[in-house]
Amino acid sequence: MMKLTVLNSGSRANGYVIQNDDEAIIIETGCSIGSCLKVLGFNTKKVKACLVTHEHGDHCRYISQYLEFMPVYCTKGTIEGITFKGAKRPHEVHYLESFNAGGFVVMPFKTQHDVREPAGFLIQHPDMGLLLFATDTWYLDYQFEGLTQVMLECNYDKDMLDRNIENGNIHPCVRERTLESHMSLKTTINTLQSNDLSKVNNVILLHLSKQNSDAKMFKAEVERSIGKHVTIASPNVEVILFNNQSI
Repeated sequence: MMKLTVLNSGSRANGYVIQNDDEAIIIETGCSIGSCLKVLGFNTKKVKACLVTHEHGDHCRYISQYLEFMPVYCTKGTIEGITFKGAKRPHEVHYLESFNAGGFVVMPFKTQHDVREPAGFLIQHPDMGLLLFATDTWYLDYQFEGLTQVMLECNYDKDMLDRNIENGNIHPCVRERTLESHMSLKTTINTLQSNDLSKVNNVILLHLSKQNSDAKMFKAEVERSIGKHVTIASPNVEVILFNNQSI
């Protein structure tokens, strides 16, 4: 049985642990290593890879801590954009080139964000099938086949963003950056609808904006649009990533 535990998801910090009894993969190093180790039961030997999507602090702040305990993987651009506190460095990965990490097979792909070389990941494992992970991107270039799990950013609602700007809650300069670096509710729904979700067991929405989102509304809108159960990623949320294709 494969289980996802959310350490945090949002503009302050991001971290996700996916594990079964024998193997684990970590996504993002924006949360302290202590919180990650606790979820792992302090068994770092089971961690086959730690994946980092890009260089922003809420996704990589503690990367040097993680490097002391586990192999970390990210693109060359991400490596170049991070200041490391120790001698250890991540393994470099390349778009659309898969690599093995224990029972996991990982393929990075290009995302759309305001950094050098951001990445999303397709992650396959017999216990959960094929998982799509994409955050901090305002759209995806790809369509994916055979998905069984989806972890996808749903950062903001455009009407809520515009109202916050009109009311003076957000500076107008934030608007363009948000539109060009994060995924809106509408784009999230369009992205999900453009993919074959017939085998998907879980849809987890990531990185909701504190000011420009409504978790209850987002969950209801996405569920209505795709006919699948939706989970909002928030601290300590756990989701069983079962693969009914292997039953």
